[in-house]
Amino acid sequence: MGYSPESEALDICRDLIRIDTSNYGDGSGPGERRAAEYVAESLAEVGIESQIFESETGRASLVARWGNQDSPKPGLLIHGHLDVVPAQEADWKVAPFAAEVIDGYLFGRGAVDMKDFDGMLLSVVRARQRAGVIPDRPITLVFTADEEAGGR
Repeated sequence: MGYSPESEALDICRDLIRIDTSNYGDGSGPGERRAAEYVAESLAEVGIESQIFESETGRASLVARWGNQDSPKPGLLIHGHLDVVPAQEADWKVAPFAAEVIDGYLFGRGAVDMKDFDGMLLSVVRARQRAGVIPDRPITLVFTADEEAGGR
């Protein structure tokens, strides 16, 4: 079976949703470290190096540089965030971190804000990198922590 960008984007999004990155705003959540490590591994698989930065233990953001960093063309920043607002399982018809597909729809905390975009971004970058279609300009990819409660 060949490569399917839609399938990979869905798989990445589901993987990210299954990583609980609930942000309670008081530092008590699990943080984004596991999700940032997942993103780093996904980029490394296609030869893109990244760095993880923590504002405090577990609050991890990731930065990667892609494209022609020596190009005179203006750079581009593409970013998403890895944290999600808390989910009360009792309020959900499916477990919020199960990332289930039902009737063609993906259900889970972050499926709309913002792990969906993170998954699509990773899938597109990985596909272009694999195909050797690398932008002729500097691209900075940033996946941030703590967007839902202050963004330190």
